[in-house]
Amino acid sequence: MPFDSPSPLAVPVLPEAHELRTERAMVARRILLEALFLGGLGDSLLRAGPGLGLFLWALAFAITVLRLVHRRGEGIRREQIGWMAAMLVFASFFAWRDSADLLFYDFLATVGAGLLLAATLGAGSPIRSILGQRVRDLAGALIFAVRESVSGIVWPVRESDVGAPMSRYQGRARAGLRAVVLAIPVLLVFGLLFANADPVFGSLLALPDLQLDVIASHLFIAAFVTWATAGWLHGAFATVARGTARERQPSISLGTLDLTAVLGSLVALFAAFVAVQVGWLFGGERLVRSTTGLGYAEYARHGFFELVWVSLLVLPVLLGTRALIRDNDNTAIRRHKLLAVPLLVLVGGVMASALGRMALYVHYYGPSTARLYASVFMVWLALVFVWFGLTILRGRTRDFAAGMTITGVLTLAGLNVVNPEALVARASIDRAGAALVVSDSIPAASATSGAAARATSSPIDYFYLTRRLDGDAAGEVVRSLLAPPIAPASSPAREVEVRARCDAVRRLLERWGPAAQPADWRRWDLGAWRARQAVRGQEGSLRAVSCWDAGGELPFGTRERRAAIKGEQWYREGT
Repeated sequence: MPFDSPSPLAVPVLPEAHELRTERAMVARRILLEALFLGGLGDSLLRAGPGLGLFLWALAFAITVLRLVHRRGEGIRREQIGWMAAMLVFASFFAWRDSADLLFYDFLATVGAGLLLAATLGAGSPIRSILGQRVRDLAGALIFAVRESVSGIVWPVRESDVGAPMSRYQGRARAGLRAVVLAIPVLLVFGLLFANADPVFGSLLALPDLQLDVIASHLFIAAFVTWATAGWLHGAFATVARGTARERQPSISLGTLDLTAVLGSLVALFAAFVAVQVGWLFGGERLVRSTTGLGYAEYARHGFFELVWVSLLVLPVLLGTRALIRDNDNTAIRRHKLLAVPLLVLVGGVMASALGRMALYVHYYGPSTARLYASVFMVWLALVFVWFGLTILRGRTRDFAAGMTITGVLTLAGLNVVNPEALVARASIDRAGAALVVSDSIPAASATSGAAARATSSPIDYFYLTRRLDGDAAGEVVRSLLAPPIAPASSPAREVEVRARCDAVRRLLERWGPAAQPADWRRWDLGAWRARQAVRGQEGSLRAVSCWDAGGELPFGTRERRAAIKGEQWYREGT
């Protein structure tokens, strides 16, 4: 048989299959080009840090997605528009708020909305909408989106090189690139040898002084953004459509006895704990001190986050036990519902105890953003448990996941609207004033220990307000500093408060004053801009805030000028 004759076992390539491979190759090349563009744009906008640049990059990303959807010849559904809008809204919060803690959660929400957008766009995703999906289906879709994003440019590069013919210019570009790659090592070897042989020739080949660390950072950011973006776009636009997933029964199933042992024991344990909580709730500080030796304030500090974890872990237990029941086992389903209802009621008691401890904690130690976020999380978790009872326990198992996701998104968006840092700062300042009024109404004999404790700390925690909080709270702090000190001039806490106010003025001027380093425009946000306006607009008044000196209270500006003069005199004497 001649070597050039076709083998009788050769399988001919169908025209439809060839066209499909060609189309996928063209899509892969388009994805690579878009990813390279977004990677370079990400290096330009994101290397200075998140802020306005992150929103601009997210906007460019959204426009790219819309263009690829249009090229695919499909319309975009309202749910996909919703996830894209959510991604842009949470990215825009980086140009609105100046709170590191809040923006961390906003970043997670931005990434989560982007993953849900990929999950509902991708043909290979197990879902096309989060509505009517079980929790396991939603988790599978998120895993699909994460896996595609992590895979990066691997699949787009492989698919771009198969099936699709290259144009004349693409062929020449590839040939030229290959020639350059082959020639560079040879030129480097011989060039280095010639440079060492002749110093004059070596001076001609001397490389300019390059900042390799800066170049490496540019390459790293651009490569990382390109990698993740290419994987995301491949999952959304180049994956192969799957067939309709069949309903699968769990390989390991739980029966009535299993559910009784697991959930029944939890019900008994939770009931015993809630009974103890009712005791301290009505017995008060006397019962707590007699049984634990702790005061109310110390007792409030113990156990809150443990109770949060307890409440949180109950949800996967209830969801997991329900998922491991076979659909035709009606007896086990009824037993699960029978035990889940009292467990949910007891979880409500545990969460009420946790929130009660948090209220005591705030009463004795003051508010903070961490305590506010933990309390809001508990309230959202309570809503999730109520939704669990209204859906899964009533047989509507496919409505729970969407409600849980949407309420979480709305809760975080609401936090951004209320401005948590300004809220905490305002509450801290008002609390200090109210506590001072209460302490003034207490007889002197019974207030001796309290006065001694207050003498070691400022009534207003200016250290926390100016060190732990960011620009969103600066306006409230400036208004507090411009007001007279709340401690009476003859009280032991007066000197402590005045010293704390002076330190707070210094920190505000260093961070937001005229001499502060101007921020990169890519990191601009409205909260920081308002902080600069508040501090710089009241700079004269802030420098008039009283500080403590050896001779008594002096304005901040006068004290700073005296310190500068003393420092200059000391320098002259030393030299």
